[in-house]
Amino acid sequence: MNVRRWLTVCASLLGATVAYPQQTEPIYSVNWDRSLQTDALRGTSYIQFSLAGRFLTGPKLESANSPTLVLKCIPGEHTVGHNLFTNGRYLASYLVVGAVLDAGVKGVVVQYRLDGGKLQTELWSQSTDFSAVFFSGDTLNILLYGHFLPHKENTSPAVRKLVIAAHEYLASEIVMQFDLPDPGPPSEACGLVVHKRSK
Repeated sequence: MNVRRWLTVCASLLGATVAYPQQTEPIYSVNWDRSLQTDALRGTSYIQFSLAGRFLTGPKLESANSPTLVLKCIPGEHTVGHNLFTNGRYLASYLVVGAVLDAGVKGVVVQYRLDGGKLQTELWSQSTDFSAVFFSGDTLNILLYGHFLPHKENTSPAVRKLVIAAHEYLASEIVMQFDLPDPGPPSEACGLVVHKRSK
């Protein structure tokens, strides 16, 4: 007999009831959360986008927090070539896992799959507490659009599902899934989409 059943039987014999905490599914985002942030040291402002995912295989210690993708961007038009421009500039992007990741001298080995496609492997830089990993703007292009070059408007479709994995320190592999909404707002603010000027 398990403990919960035993407590229920004992309580019923005493004429009492036992209340158990409800188990809830972790919350994950269906849209990008957007917030205005200020760099206290430099006095500059930027927009931060975040998207919560869910664990398919979680850390060994259960975490109340979901894995989160974070993008930092500065909106505003930038010329990137003859008659070409973007509506923003990329600052940084990282994945918050919330568990200590296994890192080597060159970084953390991360594997990911886009829309059920081919498994890809990269080295990402670890945060100072080893609970997050940073990835480049080129990788951000791949995660959102499936290619590392800046995205041209009205071309290939966006990625819809990202499954990503990294090993926890002295533990097994952590696997996460992100159901990616429309990447338009963050990709525009981060300058990932190249536009042609009308003549």
